[in-house]
Amino acid sequence: MLEWITQNFATLIALAAVLALVALAVFSLVKDKKRASGGCTGNCASCGLGCSCGKKKK
Repeated sequence: MLEWITQNFATLIALAAVLALVALAVFSLVKDKKRASGGCTGNCASCGLGCSCGKKKK
């Protein structure tokens, strides 16, 4: 097993980099989707933003 890993080390590193980029892209898409969902509706019970948008600023 160790021999296989050493023989394919470069491929494994490239695979890890591609998987990290895909995960970053998915995270970014989900974050953008949440941001574009219309903002605060005033219903804190169903707020996905932790209701931070409804707090009054002093």
